[in-house]
Amino acid sequence: MNPENLPLEARIQRLEDTESIRTLKSRYHTYVNDTDFDRVGSLFAADASLNLGYLMPDQNAIVGRENIQAAFSGMKTSTSQSQLKQFLHSHIVELTGPHTASGTGMLYACYGVHADAYVVAGKYSEDYVRVDGTWLFKTMDLALYFTVPLSVGWAGPKRHYLVNSGQETHDYDPLLPNPAV
Repeated sequence: MNPENLPLEARIQRLEDTESIRTLKSRYHTYVNDTDFDRVGSLFAADASLNLGYLMPDQNAIVGRENIQAAFSGMKTSTSQSQLKQFLHSHIVELTGPHTASGTGMLYACYGVHADAYVVAGKYSEDYVRVDGTWLFKTMDLALYFTVPLSVGWAGPKRHYLVNSGQETHDYDPLLPNPAV
């Protein structure tokens, strides 16, 4: 059924659900930007999974709220990462059921690693679930377009510098557009 054909109460509920999910996503980035890492886990379902692409240490998703929380809490004492500021835009939410939804959002971020400044861009793909009336992340996956030193820029042939997983990344012809990830 087309959402415009739904009764007014159902249409309002869809708008409230969409806004709740957008607030969830904004809260995630606010916690990260404010280094409030001890609260990040509360945004995920008990059986959630998180995969930040080649930024992950071993290429594997972190599964479970407690493990996700432990990973973020560990960032509080990281000496290699001095600054982390993320900016989400173009967040699209699609309700897929009364208690499920999916979404995408574009990421632009600035990282400080030791004394080096990096710019990062990518695309989040997520699934959300409503648990006891609250929307939470069910899955969060990040496909990275580039992670480059600010001094180098993102248009050169090497666009993936912050590879923690050992994953192989390819170079690009600097005159061609970056292919979609």
